Amino acid sequence: MKNYRVTSFIFSWLLFSFLLFALPTEAMVVTLLNGDQLSGELKSENETSLTLHHVVLGDITIPKKQIQTKPAADNQAAAKAAVAKKPEKAIETVATPNKSSGKQPGLFGFAFFNGWKSRLALGLKGENGNDVSMESSIAFDTSYKTDKRRFSLNSAYYYETEDKEKDTSKGHVNIVHDWLLPHSKWFYYAYLRYEQDSFESWKQRVSIAAGPGYDFYNTDTLRLNGRAGLGCSRSWGTEDEFDIEGQLGLEWHWKPASLEKQTLSYQVIVYPLLNDAGEYRTWMEGKWRLDIGLLQGLGIEVGFEHDYESRKDLTLENESYYDLLYFGRLGLDF
Repeated sequence: MKNYRVTSFIFSWLLFSFLLFALPTEAMVVTLLNGDQLSGELKSENETSLTLHHVVLGDITIPKKQIQTKPAADNQAAAKAAVAKKPEKAIETVATPNKSSGKQPGLFGFAFFNGWKSRLALGLKGENGNDVSMESSIAFDTSYKTDKRRFSLNSAYYYETEDKEKDTSKGHVNIVHDWLLPHSKWFYYAYLRYEQDSFESWKQRVSIAAGPGYDFYNTDTLRLNGRAGLGCSRSWGTEDEFDIEGQLGLEWHWKPASLEKQTLSYQVIVYPLLNDAGEYRTWMEGKWRLDIGLLQGLGIEVGFEHDYESRKDLTLENESYYDLLYFGRLGLDF
């Protein structure tokens, strides 16, 4: 039974990861102020710059103040043809290829997840609540953004052993898809979360939700958004339950301009149970990341996860209202 839980989580994690490649990219041609033209796939865009994936130069970040025109929607066919055709020679532009950004061009230098903002991390974890321990963890995060949508996957898996025989595990996968509205801070989102925890009365749980969201801040250094939706959850294990629930979430990311090698992030989600008045559960995570500079994209991250459920059966062994988990990991951005 334990091997089944571990296998099911790993299978789901890999399946969700590979589903990311189904998202298409947007081709475009950009004309710079000096008359040069760049063609590529639009990877991301914000208020001050946009990023193209060029067939020769790779990922290029272009300041919007250096852009003369952007193609209209009816010019997309010509833009796609320009992307497919390789230029005979590299061109000089004011844009800077992503080579110097400190990120690997895909995982370990290969094209895997190239164009996504991704991180793979390995390390240790500790836990207080349902159990007290210090064992290993692995995490994988990836995200993708255009001017029309945002897509992110965050996952973590924790594994413990005792006397090389007893094994316990815990993990989750969060997938969020935001549909952005033009010239508006409002957006719509869909959310999927898979959880596995061998310490809980439920052993596996799937939650889905959807609703509106709002970007309070969205700059290169600070991002703060909120979400409010409706959904449901289904759990399997000692107790199998189906719940109708709401979802209230807040997500914050800060990269101080004066400390460009450091990033702080925090997110919290509250699930009020609509079919069981007064009951609710929460999940929160905080991280501090530091680029240590020994290898391109290499860094460390320290953080915590906290789960709380007001509806618990305290007669069960090791059952607790909360579960506080802390971790330290060595990660690679690519």
